Amino acid sequence: MAFSSPDWFLDQARIGNMYHACSAGAVTLSTVNTTCTGLALSNTYGSRKLLIVKQVSFAPSTVPAGASVVGIAIHTALSSTDTTHTTPMVIHNAIAKGNVSGGPAGRADASATLASTPLWLMPMAAVVANSSITPAKYSEYLNGSIIIAPGGCLSLSYLTTAAVGIAAITWVEIDE
Repeated sequence: MAFSSPDWFLDQARIGNMYHACSAGAVTLSTVNTTCTGLALSNTYGSRKLLIVKQVSFAPSTVPAGASVVGIAIHTALSSTDTTHTTPMVIHNAIAKGNVSGGPAGRADASATLASTPLWLMPMAAVVANSSITPAKYSEYLNGSIIIAPGGCLSLSYLTTAAVGIAAITWVEIDE
């Protein structure tokens, strides 16, 4: 399976295996913590699906009061305890059929309590305090370099100064 092939992701979108979620408005990212705000993608334990992450994005809506780093954090261990979905995001299939929140194994949240404390995986971007927001949108085109197994999760977090903006994620679900 070649996740890096653009054709693979297009094929998965055509057969209905690709999903998108985006915050409904501005969210404040949390630090790396079990109490997560901003964006969390979790895979229910026992789902028998792998979540192949294609892209994670964040577009700041305000300039932070101090230097701010936005990045991706990931679970440290799989858990049979489910994420508590405090503020679920609307999930859309790539085949534009509207809300499919009851269908995919992946659950996207603007606010959630994660089963375990994640650790930093990679930075996406940094903003200097009181400067123009450059870049205007941070995107990581992961193209399958992160795979969330059942019982795992991924979150967006900040370091130093809270980041506020719109968060989005795109993933494909395949059988284990």
